[in-house]
Amino acid sequence: MKKMQLIIGAAILAGGFTACSNSNKEAKQDAAVLAQYVDSVDQIAPVYTAANWTEIDNGYQSRVASAEKNMSVMSADDKARAEASKVKYEALKAKYEMAIKQKQETDKVAAATPDYRQVLRGKLFGEGKIGSDMKLGFVTADNIRGTYERFVNTVDDNRNEYTREDWDEIKVLYEALDSRKNEVEKDLATKDNLNIARLKVKFAAIKSVKRPVAKAEENKDSKN
Repeated sequence: MKKMQLIIGAAILAGGFTACSNSNKEAKQDAAVLAQYVDSVDQIAPVYTAANWTEIDNGYQSRVASAEKNMSVMSADDKARAEASKVKYEALKAKYEMAIKQKQETDKVAAATPDYRQVLRGKLFGEGKIGSDMKLGFVTADNIRGTYERFVNTVDDNRNEYTREDWDEIKVLYEALDSRKNEVEKDLATKDNLNIARLKVKFAAIKSVKRPVAKAEENKDSKN
């Protein structure tokens, strides 16, 4: 009977050592997984959006919860590793939250600032007439002469105000207008065609003088 009690006691003790060993192994693994996760967040290219940070934080919370559950059976080294990972994560969190806030403020300002290209298009063709698709379907043989007049006269009136970026946009828009002219030319009255030809000469003269000046001024400003 006594011998049997000793055998049972030994079995219980062995089971306890095995459970303890398994707990220590699990705790060590949890500390390692937490550290690897935080290191990976630190190394990946950051995407400063609230949605991305929520995904990152969800991953962290599940891993830190597992580590803290086994903190009591962690070795001193593993416990120190887990604590260091938490400190590192808090620093990353502060960095992300600051960057997200700055991006949101920048986006807010950008949304409130009109696109200079769209403003320019409105002045040259009329408000709402042309969008980013650069389609000029509204220009017909009947109104193309007036469209050229508005375009060229507006450029003439503002020739001294345009930046290099403005001139680049004007060039693209003018080429789109010329392409549209080719599409409707078969229906264009001879008188309108001659007037457009004169306007094209006027535009070419303005552009040849003012566009290089705008580029030169930009280059000068960039060197100062």
